[in-house]
Amino acid sequence: MMCVPSDLPTTRPEDAGLDPNRLDALHARIERALPHVTSLLVARHGHLAFERYFGIYPTSPQDTQSVTKSLVSLLVGVALDRGLLAGLDQPVLPLLGSDADALTDARWRDVTVRHLLTMTSGLPSELTDAAYDEAWMASEDPVRFALARPLVADPGTAFHYSNAGVHLLGAVLAQAAGQNLADFAQEALFTPLGIAPPPWPRDPLGRPLACGSAHLTPREMLRLGGLVLGRGRWEGRQLVPPGWVEEATRVHVQGYGWMEGLPGYGLLWWVTREGGTEGWYATGYGGQYVAVFPALELVAVMTGRVEDHPNHRHVIAEGVLGAVR
Repeated sequence: MMCVPSDLPTTRPEDAGLDPNRLDALHARIERALPHVTSLLVARHGHLAFERYFGIYPTSPQDTQSVTKSLVSLLVGVALDRGLLAGLDQPVLPLLGSDADALTDARWRDVTVRHLLTMTSGLPSELTDAAYDEAWMASEDPVRFALARPLVADPGTAFHYSNAGVHLLGAVLAQAAGQNLADFAQEALFTPLGIAPPPWPRDPLGRPLACGSAHLTPREMLRLGGLVLGRGRWEGRQLVPPGWVEEATRVHVQGYGWMEGLPGYGLLWWVTREGGTEGWYATGYGGQYVAVFPALELVAVMTGRVEDHPNHRHVIAEGVLGAVR
């Protein structure tokens, strides 16, 4: 399986098996009717074949929002491969040190790495509990805040999309790796991918927000997708175990069908079929997407303004895939 090298070689759409007329029509439709879209990039067979920007500079880092969660999933695979984590069913509390003292619900002792990866820890969802979301975001220590609140379900029994859970997973990773999450990500993935340390907001205690908002350029997002397309291999180096990519991008639970129309959830990756073609999605609020279609050797990236607007996944699901010859 090929992946896009760090210098992103380019080719004409037709040489990558893409219909240039359909892509030009898609470009025109975005300009005419989709003002929130800020970029669309398509790579196929290891080459960047289509690249358009709408109101942003190509070199401007974009707020990836929850695409960051899928990056954290890859870091879990690295940690497992290096023996930093014992396994997916490892309880998380022993990895949280003194923060574990904050818990008030004994069921936290049953929460595992797997539960945090599949959004089944029992934490409430900020998407459906605005008061929890506001209080969690405003807290002085978001990790201890999450641990101090009772769970809303037994671990492993229900899907609740949780920013707090992934941020807690970031703290687990940092403890296991013995370094800040951003430093771990830089050493394990960003530097090998040719990505300079990205802007990455932090919580009040200095932890990078594992749940979202690492800032990457669209081309850097494309490299991330290329890494996944290559089953964790990049320019001759196996950065992420291939078995982890396979595990992370298969359906483990059913998520919220109303989120992007993607009900299947893997390990911090969304999994679906678009017209019979398997697709793996990293998505973020405001129209941020890294979409990988392994059978087509295709990666698509789309970014958008971070604000409420209609779902634009159809640009990829229909527009980009509709251009495949």
